[in-house]
Amino acid sequence: MFTKTPVTIGATTAAILILAGCGGATAPVEQPQSTLKQVAGSSVPQVQLTEKAMQRLGITTVPVRAATATQSGQGGRTAIPYSAVVYDNDGSTWTYVNTATRSFLRRGITIRVIDGSTAILARGPSVGTPVVTVGAPQLLGAEYDISGE
Repeated sequence: MFTKTPVTIGATTAAILILAGCGGATAPVEQPQSTLKQVAGSSVPQVQLTEKAMQRLGITTVPVRAATATQSGQGGRTAIPYSAVVYDNDGSTWTYVNTATRSFLRRGITIRVIDGSTAILARGPSVGTPVVTVGAPQLLGAEYDISGE
């Protein structure tokens, strides 16, 4: 008489068995979530995201604003949320500007001072330019082809 004994197989064996039973079918190829587009006269590429990537990352932007005289010390400065500041591996400071629908370009900035959660800029995008406040590190990862896995 035969008794049924449970058999444990490893994940690799299970995957082989599953794939063997597919009858030649292949898994759908996932489309890239971002593409890089060279920008004339710049060494920094523009990052273009799919709609799905925009939703997944929760990209949020706010416009650059004029710094108050108290913040800037002399007026004429601009301000962005500190969350819009990204640092390169050499310590350079950058922010991502929203250049078109689902398109972002990393722009160099010079920070004069950090005032709480606000970065007062000595150099950067002009007032009204939308900058990324949520998702900027992920854009940097897409630009440098750094996987989160």
